[in-house]
Amino acid sequence: MQLSDLDQVMTIEKASFPTPWKRSFFEYDLRRKGGYCFVAKENDEILGYVNAWHIGDELHLANIAVAGKSRHQGIGSALLTKIIDIALENNCTRIFLEVRVSNTIGQKFYEKFGFTTFYLRKKYYPDGEDAIVYGKNIVLGFKTNQLK
Repeated sequence: MQLSDLDQVMTIEKASFPTPWKRSFFEYDLRRKGGYCFVAKENDEILGYVNAWHIGDELHLANIAVAGKSRHQGIGSALLTKIIDIALENNCTRIFLEVRVSNTIGQKFYEKFGFTTFYLRKKYYPDGEDAIVYGKNIVLGFKTNQLK
């Protein structure tokens, strides 16, 4: 992801989330030490994006989204696989993330990759909705095609 991608990223962000991130959050992540920001792109069109932060021996998946017309084509899976690979390359022991209680599609997506519920964060989102904290323990020395 680059600064020049942010107009398209923000369009996807606003269409994907009830409380979208501000542009300044993405700008910060692009400069952040231990931050990873990637886009899936076809020609000059952004189809999806992902942001993650390396914190200690963990990777926090901060944000992932795919444009509505590009969903169900494997783009989200490719982006999440990239994050799992980053975790492996950095010898992380776990990836964690938050997902809205109401986002059952997101929950099923993460569960497909072996993420499990760790606990509930009450009133995590600005609108007061709870978040489920999901995590995935990483087995070092394996590639993503060996992980379920």
